Amino acid sequence: MGLKLYRRHTRNCAAGHPVGGRTYESDEGRRGAKRCVCLIHAAGTLGTFNRKCTDRFTWQEAKQVAGRWESAGAWESIEAHATASELKTASPPSPVTEIITVDRAVEAFLAEYKHLAQSTQKKYDLLMGKLKKYSCAKGYLSLARWDNPVDIREFRASWTVSQPTAINDMNTIRTFFDFCVDNGWLGRNPAKLVKSPKGRDAANKRSKQKLPFSDEELEIMYNACETKYGKQQVKWSRHIHHHRIEGEYARYNYKWTGRDLADFISISVYTGLRISDVATFHIDRMTASGEILIRTTKNDEQVDTWVPEWLQERIRARARSVGSYIFGEHKTKSMDVITDVWRRKLKALWALCEGPEFKWKNKPTPHRFRHTFARILLQRPGVTVRDVAELLGDTEEMVRKHYAAWVPERQERLTAVLKAAFTEKPQPNVIQLPTRTGTDQ
Repeated sequence: MGLKLYRRHTRNCAAGHPVGGRTYESDEGRRGAKRCVCLIHAAGTLGTFNRKCTDRFTWQEAKQVAGRWESAGAWESIEAHATASELKTASPPSPVTEIITVDRAVEAFLAEYKHLAQSTQKKYDLLMGKLKKYSCAKGYLSLARWDNPVDIREFRASWTVSQPTAINDMNTIRTFFDFCVDNGWLGRNPAKLVKSPKGRDAANKRSKQKLPFSDEELEIMYNACETKYGKQQVKWSRHIHHHRIEGEYARYNYKWTGRDLADFISISVYTGLRISDVATFHIDRMTASGEILIRTTKNDEQVDTWVPEWLQERIRARARSVGSYIFGEHKTKSMDVITDVWRRKLKALWALCEGPEFKWKNKPTPHRFRHTFARILLQRPGVTVRDVAELLGDTEEMVRKHYAAWVPERQERLTAVLKAAFTEKPQPNVIQLPTRTGTDQ
């Protein structure tokens, strides 16, 4: 009776089979079956009943090993039954090539870039999770199967993201396969042969002007903070509250008010800091003279901004009331969790701003406060693009690209160019056009 082959799954099974579980070749031939690279074992009687690993993960190679055992009639290695002449003429065994799975390559890649910012690591985790899931669905358990640019294009086509996001994700995929090539796991990078689209839509989205808040929109937000935020009655819910509410709204250990939100908006607008920096603002960031540290350059030089006296006093008052972290000290270190608290509060505020007399023309986002900071500066006479670029931490080219509509010197220069070009050019005589009468209509 021939040997029976089965795949025995381990703790690191790429398909998620239970430890010690078995699958057979017929199981993996079914549609939608999960495949992995766990080694194949043989069981049967060759003199004595035994089970032995073939050290192979493909069924064809495992059958060849089992066939040699059956021909020898024993579980021992075939070399033990070979004659002396056969051993002399036999070629030396080829070294066993290590099989690098997609899961192992992904884990090594994520470990290599674990020093990046937490938000970047999260994006890498999501994208690499998509790659592992797609590889399992295609049956590409070994990394070597990813050698065709067509597979990369099909993988990109499965994404349901915007075009700019797809371009950024493709750059990450190229980085991943470069990492695999550098480690000697692949002979070439298949993702380098896949070019990102350069259509009109992609160019327009990348060069799209940033949308700051107008002074009118800022005033509406401040009024909503004063008169609406936290003023609505909260109805009791058995799914949310443990006991009925007494009073205007639910009482918590600390209730963030509209005044707190107004301070959050003011610091965002007057400093241009990102939401993560504002949510974790420490009083030590502001000097006694009212200058606030924005960032540190590569040369370890500090870039500061000044805020008006009334905002300085608000920041100091918050530090006396709330603590050194003026918007609360968080136990969690996850920046996503910390910023999400304030994103939800801002969304609630923006919803309160809308009414019969006002609707948002463009979707409000926290990052638009940073654009507002740039807009206010660029509208002031004497402020150069270089000054704004230094405060934002961007290049002058990027500031001109994204804030061109707010650069007065640009429009003045273009107007002067047009006047010089067309003032002396020929023009037709101005003729009074006849008025149309009712009979001509």
